[in-house]
Amino acid sequence: MNESTITPQPRSAVAPFVVRSLFCPSPTRIDEALGKEVNERLMAWVPSVGIFAGKHEKLRASDFGRYAMLCHADTDDPDRLLLAAQCFAALFAVDDHYCDDPSLGGRPEKVAEMLSFAITAIDPVYLPAPFDEELSQQQTRDPVIRGLLSYMKRVGQFCTPSQVARVRQITIAMFVTMAAEAPWRIYGTQPTVAEYLASRQVNSFWPCQVLIDAIGGYEVPANLYSDPQIHRISALAALATTLVNDLYSAYKEHLKETGDFKLPYLLAARHNCSLQEAIDKAADIHDAVMQDYSTLEKQLLSHATPLIERYLKGLTTWVAGNREWHKHSARYHI
Repeated sequence: MNESTITPQPRSAVAPFVVRSLFCPSPTRIDEALGKEVNERLMAWVPSVGIFAGKHEKLRASDFGRYAMLCHADTDDPDRLLLAAQCFAALFAVDDHYCDDPSLGGRPEKVAEMLSFAITAIDPVYLPAPFDEELSQQQTRDPVIRGLLSYMKRVGQFCTPSQVARVRQITIAMFVTMAAEAPWRIYGTQPTVAEYLASRQVNSFWPCQVLIDAIGGYEVPANLYSDPQIHRISALAALATTLVNDLYSAYKEHLKETGDFKLPYLLAARHNCSLQEAIDKAADIHDAVMQDYSTLEKQLLSHATPLIERYLKGLTTWVAGNREWHKHSARYHI
């Protein structure tokens, strides 16, 4: 691993960075009324688990219900879309409570420990008495764990055992890469651009995208989902959507002084350029990923079964909806 030490510079509230037009499909569906309905259902669920305490209005403005509506256009069932919104809320809570937001308890030196324990909410632990009750009590004390447990219960209601296993695997993999960010923050180091991008393919929206078929009411069988080409296009979608997040969250990260290892800062250091120039270079990387995605999508569609055609359409819908949400969500507008 090739790391370099950095010295963060004080940040000022300069004009927001500009994200140029990206190579990305247009949204498949925009149904604001449906998005609002899903968001209201989500806001009724959030207090029951306790995540984002004291920040519910900011959460409402983030509009995860609209996010779910945009990303899953093959259903208009608000209960199914609520599962997607709960996924967003539960996993963003992990990031905010454990990693990013000191007001919610985020502490870099505790991230790996907390994420390790969070796995108990994703993949059940079977302990003999009295340790089973001790574990349950410890889980109950943590709102993030409560949110994950409630979310996974809903996953079980809509997913087959194979789909549940897929959710567990990809979410736990994300937790591992999230833990890698903490030492970068603690020690003021930067990964290489290649190392960062490899991490971001996994520390991404993949755990949310994995619900595409389940929310749509069908299943891509495990052997087919794990086919090398299907895996590749799913991974490209995960990376592209997460690079959109890097781009649209850049100004917020800039003001919070938490993003020195994020892609724009890595590119600024590598190329000795301004952050706006680095934003443009990051957009170029996003577009290169999307070019690979588009090329592979065409290849796969040329001989796709109806099932795979439906999944690929769902994946492209997700990519498009993700960009639309990031452009307008209050989560990234200061």
